[in-house]
Amino acid sequence: MPKSTPLANIRIADLTNVIAGPVATRILGHMGAEILKVELPWGRAIGNIAMHGEDEEGRAYNKVGTFNEVNRAKKSIAIDLTHATGKEVFKEIVSVSDIVIQNYSPRVMGNLGLTYEDLRAVKPDLIMVSMPALGLEGPWSNYISFGPGTDALGGLSSITGYKNGRPHKPGNFYADHNSGFHVATGIMAALFRRYKTGEGQHLEIVLREATMSVIGEYFIEYQFTGKEPKRIGNDHPVFYPHGIFQCKGDDSWIAISVESNQEWQTLCEVIESTELKNDNDLTEVSSRRLNREKIELEITDWTKSKSNKEVMDLMQTRGIRAGIVAKASDILSDPHVSERNYLDTVEHPDAGEYTSPGLPFKFTRSSTNLGMRAPMFSEHSLPILSGLLAKDMSTIASLIEKGTTPLEPIDRVYS
Repeated sequence: MPKSTPLANIRIADLTNVIAGPVATRILGHMGAEILKVELPWGRAIGNIAMHGEDEEGRAYNKVGTFNEVNRAKKSIAIDLTHATGKEVFKEIVSVSDIVIQNYSPRVMGNLGLTYEDLRAVKPDLIMVSMPALGLEGPWSNYISFGPGTDALGGLSSITGYKNGRPHKPGNFYADHNSGFHVATGIMAALFRRYKTGEGQHLEIVLREATMSVIGEYFIEYQFTGKEPKRIGNDHPVFYPHGIFQCKGDDSWIAISVESNQEWQTLCEVIESTELKNDNDLTEVSSRRLNREKIELEITDWTKSKSNKEVMDLMQTRGIRAGIVAKASDILSDPHVSERNYLDTVEHPDAGEYTSPGLPFKFTRSSTNLGMRAPMFSEHSLPILSGLLAKDMSTIASLIEKGTTPLEPIDRVYS
């Protein structure tokens, strides 16, 4: 008997944009929920990237890489929510959906007349999710922020960087992706409660607070010591040697972490350094830190003579934690990743074939909706309007003609 998806028969009206919200609904879509992505008629990405015109190969607006990555396994309909008719169409979608999710700034849904109370009037057991950067209440609630700003506001940037250097933001939109997984968790809890009680609810999942939740030890450190946690780059407050070392080849690196004196002795044997192994002044981590320059020079002289994969294998077979600093090309060609079927490869009519990360968890009794590409702009408008909402073709034609539910991107008209 074929396995069903965990969220089969759950429908989500998705108003989210950019990264955080779309990541959350992508996760839920991969787990089987039907995601109806309600797109802006005049924009598909930050700054309306590539929305108009055609490149030499076709519709550029369907080739926005960021959009196609975070919006896999969804259906698309464009609705102008500033039109009164557009609001009614959206409410019709809500009436046959289980969840609404949005990541606008707090004032937007109220300005549109689409608050939780407004939508609950058409769907009493509705679960609604709001993803404000800083919260729906509080003195900063109307401030706006994307992931990089939220990384800073949440405290993550203050501990990211090199010793005596300035703060850095993480290399990716960490706050956005992290909050997306928090949203998926919160929705699961809300669905279970609705299953038990029949009641919906309004979830508020704040990007800043989701970021703060993963660095709690630094807040505790300050409270216990009265000292602000410091940036230490690739170092570790306890273990040493601990860091990134150059290997043979272009931009080739290895991460190594030695957590005990016994591992230190093993490391010396692996890099074939009798001088370090027999130096009684280096038997304790505190003394090794005082001789950092000497130790790191010895390690690097050895690692630079070998590829990072060779170093990892040699270290791991002796029980030392080591891993290559994998680039995108390494991961896409990694036989271990391939064997685990983690990567998700899809074929897009306009963007072509591309491969992205899949789900970071597996089910033994359920299947997933991997292998489903991102939708083209407004690709599913007609089946949603005619099938799900049962509108006749003359009504649909009128909605399209007036720009309420356009099939191609349109210029925004400000009134």
